[in-house]
Amino acid sequence: MALKSRRSGPAQAFLVGIGLLAVIVLALALWQVRWIVLLGFGAILAAILLNAAAWCLRRVLPMGQVPAVILSVTLLILVGVAAFILLGAQIVSGLLEIQTQIPEVIRTIDSWIDLGDVESWIGARMDEPMQMGSVFSGLTSATSILIALGTGIALVFVGGVYLALNPEGYRDGALALAPAHLRPRLRQTMAALVRALRAWLVGQLVAMFAVFGMTTVGLWLLGVSTPIALGAIAGLLEFVPYVGPLTSAVPAVAVGIMDGPTTALWVILLYFAVQQIEGALLIPLIQREAVDLPPAITVFSIVGLGVLLGPLGVILAAPLTVVGVVLARELWCPWMAARGAEEASEAAE
Repeated sequence: MALKSRRSGPAQAFLVGIGLLAVIVLALALWQVRWIVLLGFGAILAAILLNAAAWCLRRVLPMGQVPAVILSVTLLILVGVAAFILLGAQIVSGLLEIQTQIPEVIRTIDSWIDLGDVESWIGARMDEPMQMGSVFSGLTSATSILIALGTGIALVFVGGVYLALNPEGYRDGALALAPAHLRPRLRQTMAALVRALRAWLVGQLVAMFAVFGMTTVGLWLLGVSTPIALGAIAGLLEFVPYVGPLTSAVPAVAVGIMDGPTTALWVILLYFAVQQIEGALLIPLIQREAVDLPPAITVFSIVGLGVLLGPLGVILAAPLTVVGVVLARELWCPWMAARGAEEASEAAE
């Protein structure tokens, strides 16, 4: 018996070493294709939203999963086209106007406080693109960014549609890769992940539209120029909790400075009031079934993933945090509890 234990010790250590090596190799491989992994996660989020829309349609109309998803995609495209026709030109013109007002904002702030050479430095940076080589380089960089952005959005959208058309097939295929005794637990965890992400996504979309409406109306009442563009910025950045709302207030305050410090102060109060309404009224109502994300963990996740993965990491940091919280709740915590109970029983013996 002792001989058997002596042989099993090195064998077990060898297997543990092979397992760790496999995990390291897998982590390195995933890091090399991290953008594809993030886009795949974005496609999963898109599929969850399309499935939610298809479910709503199936509650009203007698149709299957595939027709419901196709109808959902069609309605989404029509709504997007209508929104672009109605608001697209105003948003684009507003963004261009905000860009042209940056030097004037700097000069206005400089009239209040001495900024030294900041204004001349920014002016020099803005004059550089006027040179022919810089113009070509800037156009090339902007074109590359637009192409990459368009390609990423297209991949996420197409991938989300395919996943939404047959969610059970992809789920069962993923579960088939796991050992048979783990499949029931993993199936339960996947269902919990879908529920949490769906609740969080729907809640965020409702909050984004609400913030867009309240901010646009508030800025219009204050007489601030480009209220629709600034409201669109606030609505889009609402997708990134805590960091997004703070960032969206910067251009609005900068534009408000053009009308004087009083208007800028009113803009700050408006954004503060919108966030208070959202946090105290909207979020508790629309995300009652969502995972409660601790603010500190969310902020550090946004900053950490932003440093590691760039803008895409910032955008997906909150839903990735939802995934981490659900996995910890469904897998890690029960495993640790079972292990602690086993160790306690062994100690009692």
